[in-house]
Parts: sequence; structure tokens; C-alpha cells
Amino acid sequence: MHTDTPQIQILAGFSPPSTLGSCRAVDYWALPEGVPAELIMGRLVVSPAPSLLHQTISALLTELLLGVARIDGGRMFAAPTDLVLTDHSIVQPDLLYVSKARRSIIQQNIKGPPDLVIEILSERNVRRDRVDKLNLYAEYDVPEYWICDPNERQFDFLINRAGKFEIQPQQNDRYSSPRLPNLAIELDRFWTEVDRQISGAPAT
Repeated sequence: MHTDTPQIQILAGFSPPSTLGSCRAVDYWALPEGVPAELIMGRLVVSPAPSLLHQTISALLTELLLGVARIDGGRMFAAPTDLVLTDHSIVQPDLLYVSKARRSIIQQNIKGPPDLVIEILSERNVRRDRVDKLNLYAEYDVPEYWICDPNERQFDFLINRAGKFEIQPQQNDRYSSPRLPNLAIELDRFWTEVDRQISGAPAT
């Protein structure tokens, strides 16, 4: 058991570590409740509260996943939810989905790869989500990974094949998950609703 106080790093400019840090799960669980930290490759990192745009996108994706859960009996969770991948990496994805067939991984936290992970980019976490977490999710068998870029108004839809993610195509501005048959997103409609929510315009 570690006796030294673990060092927490601020995520701005965080670059992929070449070696494992010294922190492990025992250090993570010893943090005070509510600390916005993740354990990534043996390093405790924190990031500021997400922007209002980030939270708006998260709320709309929550609605989407809840609709799928009502149909197929799965469960969705939004941050902060601990996803335990290994002793040196415990992360808090923006959203995750667990199918009915895999609900056994839902315990006090999520132990093992969910069927889908979604991360929403911000200025401070681009490298983390596109490099560090992508590599972790690939290595620890997360089947499907969505990366949402609010600034570019786009998604990268990734499928894990033999430990490597491959980008999936969109058809007519629509994406249908090959792993979750009830999950699809109309992209133009989604971003239109994001803009409407941000502007405060009434629904038409």
C-alpha cells in the first residue's frame, strides 16, 4: 500500500506517458469523494468542470442512450462514473452504455469494458481523449468508441477490431452502430438541436 501522498496532475498540456506512473487503484480510492480525478496509466489527473456546450451535448446524448436502454434493457451512465479498466487506469467517460447481456459488469462501479464509451472533447482534453484514452479503450477491449468534437461539429465513430480502432462511415448524415442495433444518430438533427439549446430558441 502506498504511504506517500499521490501527486495529482492538471490535465492542461497532458502528453502521453512513456512509462507507467506510480499511482494505482488504492491511491485513487483514497481520494476525497468528489475530486474530479481520473487514474490514467498510473497518474492521477484532474480537469476543470465542463463547459455549458459540453454539458448540453452530454444531456442530448443521454436522451439518445436512455431511449436505446428502454428498448433493449441496457443501462447508460454519465460522468462521473468510475470505469475500472485495470489497476493503473480508472477513468470517467462522459457517457457509457452497457447492454443487457453484459449488465454483470455493473457493480459499485463499472468493472470491465462497457459496450460503448463516448468522450466529448474540450480544449484541455483533446490529447487525452484522442491518444491516451483511445489507446486504453482499444487495449482493454471497449467495442465501440465515439469521440465528439463540439468545435468541428463532428463525431468520430470507432469500432474495435483486434485491439485497434477503425473509423466507421456515416450514411446520409446518419450513423447506425454495428454493435448496438437500436442505436443510431441523425447528425444534422443532433447539431441543430445543440444550437437550439444553446441559443434558447423555442422548439419548432
